[in-house]
Amino acid sequence: MRKEWDTYILTKLAEVEEDVETLRVIRDLTPGTHKYNGKFVKCLVSRDPEKYPDKLFVRLGRGQLTKNIWSVKITEYVEGIPTKPYHMSGGISLKED
Repeated sequence: MRKEWDTYILTKLAEVEEDVETLRVIRDLTPGTHKYNGKFVKCLVSRDPEKYPDKLFVRLGRGQLTKNIWSVKITEYVEGIPTKPYHMSGGISLKED
């Protein structure tokens, strides 16, 4: 069964990097006792809803749900506070420059 997550994007959707590992806050929407638990993760996202194993619902800054479902692959659950300045704009890219 595919898990369902949501995340907030405070920048333009066109600026969200796909297929690049990013740090992001996501919330579990999968029915059950852990629904709505927030997680800080390293993940890959794609606008293609079938590319990665889990569904990702994207919300804009004021909570408006976008019409398209994305997909997400969580590569690591991150504990603690991030070492870089972090906000929910679009995640922190971990791509090497």
